[in-house]
Amino acid sequence: MNSKCYLCGSLENSVVFTELDIPILQCKTCTHVFSSYEQEEHYDGYWGENSEEAYDLEWWDNAHRKVYHEFIDQFLTNPSGKILDVGCGLGYFVKTVNKDKPSWEALGYEMSKSAVDYAKTKNNLTNVHAGMVQESGISPASIDVITLWDVIEHIPKPQSLMNYLHSLLKPGGILFIQTPNFPVQLVKAKLKVLKSGMREGIHYLEAKDHINDYSRKTLNKLALDTGFQSPEYHILYPIVSVSGGSGNLGKMGKIGFYKLTKIIYQLSFKTLFLNNTLFAILKKG
Repeated sequence: MNSKCYLCGSLENSVVFTELDIPILQCKTCTHVFSSYEQEEHYDGYWGENSEEAYDLEWWDNAHRKVYHEFIDQFLTNPSGKILDVGCGLGYFVKTVNKDKPSWEALGYEMSKSAVDYAKTKNNLTNVHAGMVQESGISPASIDVITLWDVIEHIPKPQSLMNYLHSLLKPGGILFIQTPNFPVQLVKAKLKVLKSGMREGIHYLEAKDHINDYSRKTLNKLALDTGFQSPEYHILYPIVSVSGGSGNLGKMGKIGFYKLTKIIYQLSFKTLFLNNTLFAILKKG
C-alpha cells in the first residue's frame, strides 16, 4: 500500500474514502488525493487483449463524438498544425481529427498493443504507435497541441510525462487534460454507498485504476511544477453514456447536469466548478 503523496512527497495524510478495502488518501500538506493501491507506473493492461466484440464502442466511439467535435472546433483553429494524442486507445479521437481537420497532422501513442492494433485495422489509422511516448523520438518543440483524454489519473508519478510533453510543445503550444473532477466524484461515490452500499460491480472512485484524483487546486500544482502556466478550465459537452450503458434517462440527466454546471460556472465568474469532469488547457510559455 502506498501512503506517499505523488505530488509533494508528504507521508502525512488522512482517509477520505474506502473502496472495497482500498483506502483513498488526501495529503495533509498539498491536499492532493490519491489511491493507496500500488499500480505499475507504465501499466499496459488497461485494454487487455479484447476482441472487437468486447470493446464497448457505444462508450469509446458514439458517446465521445460530440465532445471530440467541440474540442476540435474550439482549440484547433489554425489552418494547419500538428497534434499528438497520448493514450489514444482505439484511435477514435485521432480519426475524428483526420476527418474534421485534414490539414492537421494527427498522431497517437498508446501503451496497449491490442488497442493500437484495433486503431490500425478497424479505424484505418497509420500514424498511431504502441509504446511509451517518452521513447517516441519526436523532435522537441515540434507539436502545437497535445491531448490527454482520461489518461493523467491512471499515472502514479505524472511529473516525468508532463515534463516530456512540455518539451515537445512549441512555445505557446497547449496541453489539454481531461480528468474526473474529484470533489464532485467523491460526493457521487458517497451517495452511491448510501443508496446501495459498498459492493462489487459499482463504479465508485475506481481505486485500482484512478491512482491520482485531481481537483483544480492540485491539477494547478502539477501544471506549475512541470513548467506550464496556470490552467484555464472549460466545460465541454459530456461523454453521453452511463457506466458503459445507453439508457436515455441517464443520458438526459448527464446533459442536464452539464448545462446547469456551465451556467453556474459562468454566473460565478468561473469560480464555482461543479462539473463531473475537469477540462483543462495548459499553455507552454
